[in-house]
Amino acid sequence: MRKYGSQVWLYSSYFFKVMLDNVGVMLYTVGLPIFFLALNLKSAMFKPLTLSQYTGKVLPFVAWIIFSNTIVMVGEVALLREQGYLKQYVSLVVNPSVFILSKAIVNLGLLLVILALVAGGSAVMFQLPFWALLWRLWGVLIMVSIPMWGYGLPLLSFEWRYQTVTAVMNVLTLAVMLGSVAVGNWLNIKVSNPVASVLSPVYLVMACFDLLVTGHWATFLPAYLSALIGLSLVGMLSYRQLKLLPTEGV
Repeated sequence: MRKYGSQVWLYSSYFFKVMLDNVGVMLYTVGLPIFFLALNLKSAMFKPLTLSQYTGKVLPFVAWIIFSNTIVMVGEVALLREQGYLKQYVSLVVNPSVFILSKAIVNLGLLLVILALVAGGSAVMFQLPFWALLWRLWGVLIMVSIPMWGYGLPLLSFEWRYQTVTAVMNVLTLAVMLGSVAVGNWLNIKVSNPVASVLSPVYLVMACFDLLVTGHWATFLPAYLSALIGLSLVGMLSYRQLKLLPTEGV
């Protein structure tokens, strides 16, 4: 376990260094969500919102940020697989989950920064208290981090090359985000619906934020525990089926 921890620390540090060395890419990754936040919510800009109103108007966008960044990190693991690192790692050190956990840590660090900027922008645009918003956004991120990887890890259980994984990621992201909004508006699904929280990262994120605003644990726990347990199982089963090398098209 000590050796495993040192390897996770080593690769997390390396991935952070690579990200910081590519300043342009990092600024684009951090700045793009803020730009889209302002673009998509321009009609509500500089109008005061309550935290409850913020849940319905802004949290679907926050869910997109968390989900899309997590899926991209899963795609980067697929790229490492294509380059042979996962297979090499099995023969040399402990197991390939080190790469997955290291990428998850990098993703968490990046999202903490992005959500801090979202909180700052929202405090100005919607006249909300910055610290009250920030700790709730960070709290949501911590609560959904494991379930979010449950959505993405099944992509690594197929022998797909990176190009195919990227295409599936794009389709999945659009389908989940647009489908969640369309179906939710059509059926008027409650934020605390357990099935919706398992199937849709949008409803999972909104349910977590709603809890941190209202404190209604009784209505929140069934949805959150369903998502946490269900998606954790999906992630574990996907990891057990992890393909160390892509063979698609061979």
